[in-house]
Amino acid sequence: MITIRKLAEKFGISRATLLYYDRIGLLHPSTRSPSGYRLYDEDAASRLREIRGYKNAGLTLRDIRNLIDNPRTSDAGIFRNRLTELDNQIAELRIQQRAIMGLMRIFGDTDASVAIDGDTWVQILEASGMSEMDRRHWHEAFERNAPQAHHSFLRWLGIPEDEVLAIRKRSENQLG
Repeated sequence: MITIRKLAEKFGISRATLLYYDRIGLLHPSTRSPSGYRLYDEDAASRLREIRGYKNAGLTLRDIRNLIDNPRTSDAGIFRNRLTELDNQIAELRIQQRAIMGLMRIFGDTDASVAIDGDTWVQILEASGMSEMDRRHWHEAFERNAPQAHHSFLRWLGIPEDEVLAIRKRSENQLG
């Protein structure tokens, strides 16, 4: 059995975090000492290890509780939702990155690296000999074989969500 302070040190978190986890019912002490101090056993440390692993993946405490306390919870659904959130955050960061690089070029920084965007991607495809019809077939194949990857790739190019959905819808319609 170890104290709350020792457990917090072992996992590199604050004592306040452990108190909060106790308050919301995520991690309770295993027992209390005669003087009322919280004590944790190896099972509690193992649960905390699992909590921290999920937390490091960016899951919410609510999702973590569902994963740990409800074995029938769909892990895939929770993880898929988190990946979608990350895809959206990455796409937004790429938009900010492009804006910063554009500003850097405006202010004379010629070393500002150029990130690929949707227009540049189309130019590359055209330069390689792909016609508009070829590009449509490419989107159709991508949508048919890996729809989520297609979505993620289009967002990676910095294409806004509504435009991505329109591209995917056109690709699906041409498939059917």
